[in-house]
Amino acid sequence: MAKTPVAAHAGGRLALAGLLAAALAPVVCWSGCSPAGRYRTLSFFFDGVPDPSAPVIDTSSAGALRRSPTYSVHQPFAAERCSDCHARRFRLGPQDSGLCLDCHAEVPREQPFMHGPVAAVACLWCHSAHESAYASLLKGPARQVCSSCHEPGLLNVTRVPAHADESRSCLECHQGHGGGGRHFLRAGVAPAAPGSPARPSR
Repeated sequence: MAKTPVAAHAGGRLALAGLLAAALAPVVCWSGCSPAGRYRTLSFFFDGVPDPSAPVIDTSSAGALRRSPTYSVHQPFAAERCSDCHARRFRLGPQDSGLCLDCHAEVPREQPFMHGPVAAVACLWCHSAHESAYASLLKGPARQVCSSCHEPGLLNVTRVPAHADESRSCLECHQGHGGGGRHFLRAGVAPAAPGSPARPSR
């Protein structure tokens, strides 16, 4: 029975692939079994062969996060003590911050005036549970975290012009958890007089 043109063409391609493999086999064996030898041989025939002696650069999002100059990590996570937080539930949402009190029971009452989310034990509204590119495990830059609730339109920029400066961190003047007064001003920050910015007193 005569082969069809399609079958003959497929058979020819298969024969060519076998011939090419037979020709390359001695060359690959000749190069030796070392990674450097395989790299030299394969890169001669093919583009894009990864160099085994090239330095490894961590391009993962976790690697970028950990290279941040303000990187912070939750100690149970760093020590791989997952059961400290996940013994009762594996998946935790922003409303499940109550377990933070197992270690941080004093935080919701540490200041005379407390920030609402802290008093309500809503830690995960502002903080990451494992690690963060930002100090104090914040979920983002301080101004971004604060403005998720405190919209710019709610801030008095006439009395406190510093509120209009988007390059400034809210935490330069305010404490995140609470403070001695209702504006949570840091020690050394003078309350703003009408028409003047709040700034550290010298």
